Amino acid sequence: MPGTDICLKLGGYVRYQLNVGAGNNISGGPQHGTGGRNTRIDENQVLQRVRALATIDTRQQTAYGTLRSYLMLGWSHDVPTSGAAGLYVSRGFIQIAGFTFGKATSFFDIFPNASFAYSAGNNFSGDSGDGGVILMTYTAQFGNGFSGSIGIEQARRVQSAYMLGATGTALAPYGFGALTTAGANNHGATGSTYPDIVGNLRLDQSWGTWIVAAALHEVSGGYFGPTLATANEAFGHPESKWGWAVTTGFILNLPMITPGDRFSVQAVYSQGATAYHAATRSGAHPLYFQGNKVAYGFWSDALWGGNALVNGFELTTAWSINAAFEHLWTPSLKTSWYGSYIDVSHNNVATVAFCDGQNIVAGNNGPRTGTALQGCNPDWQAWTAGSRTEWEPVKGLTFGVDVIYQQILSSKANTLGVVNAVGVPAQQGGKPSGTYLSDDLGVWSANFRVQRNFLP
Repeated sequence: MPGTDICLKLGGYVRYQLNVGAGNNISGGPQHGTGGRNTRIDENQVLQRVRALATIDTRQQTAYGTLRSYLMLGWSHDVPTSGAAGLYVSRGFIQIAGFTFGKATSFFDIFPNASFAYSAGNNFSGDSGDGGVILMTYTAQFGNGFSGSIGIEQARRVQSAYMLGATGTALAPYGFGALTTAGANNHGATGSTYPDIVGNLRLDQSWGTWIVAAALHEVSGGYFGPTLATANEAFGHPESKWGWAVTTGFILNLPMITPGDRFSVQAVYSQGATAYHAATRSGAHPLYFQGNKVAYGFWSDALWGGNALVNGFELTTAWSINAAFEHLWTPSLKTSWYGSYIDVSHNNVATVAFCDGQNIVAGNNGPRTGTALQGCNPDWQAWTAGSRTEWEPVKGLTFGVDVIYQQILSSKANTLGVVNAVGVPAQQGGKPSGTYLSDDLGVWSANFRVQRNFLP
């Protein structure tokens, strides 16, 4: 920058994108609850997107080492859509003397945008995604590419907990509802008492990268009360618990095959911290419809049920793995193949709470034996497999095609699989009230991109 000792680097990209199927967006696959409804109410088969992004990177040498500031500004517009084009900031941080302050890539991640490194879609992974996280972290360099980091990051919450007991029970835990979004008296999905504590050990070498990381995550909920409207601090609240997540993974460069080839694997295991398995940290439920069938699952850090004064949160367990291989046919043509799998499960106490509680879905819960649903199982799994090919005819100009298949191995309401649309489906929109058979369903999606990168 003229007149200063600050070095400035500008960059960015402009992108056109065409999505077909799966709610118009590959990254809106089963883990994010969109797509597969096959209805004209809220789903178009083809969506177009234009996105432009600019980066500003500054460096300055000081007595405390390099002072860096980084800003990433974006603009995105989708059609058809009911919303207007939007501006956003996905990165904005300061680095000095080993510290990082601001909005950056999570230190739980292997590398920036791990989910999108091999695809335009979204595998199940611990990557924090395009949005990044707000954090304050210290990184120590031990030499030879070996480093360690520790700090606080914004809490990754899908929804702190689901209340699966009777909604009319006195002192039921209100503010988080069965299969619904959070209520006004709950910070379970919209806030947190404490940030997550995240640390890692990382090795960067010419052969690639290896990382092991861990996170502590608080699970908490709203106040008790006779009704949602009267829930308040006078009735107390469920006791908070600490969930956790761990990950390990590597990126292996394979120049012996072709320079630029690489292979990546990441595994994540968690209890009470399921958002560490997907980039989008919303409370949306995986949900697909095909005719009179529905496949679904529930993101939750924990379940709650039974006597509100006795039973506490039962932490949800999840594990996931993703892998990808990218091969360069020529310096300007490359193809990647990728896949991922996730398993979400609950202990016996949580399963009983889920299956015994009324309002598991609104309306008819199906045949019952006593108070429990026959064959009820809240556990679910999902997997993805896909391939992307990119061609760069001119340096900085890329054409890409991505095809992905995603399947939900559904939760089961009962042996007959009867689900009422008012509960799970209606909150997503697009299907009338009625009964649907729970089943394992999948969906194909395709993505076409044209992107001009202007990076120095």
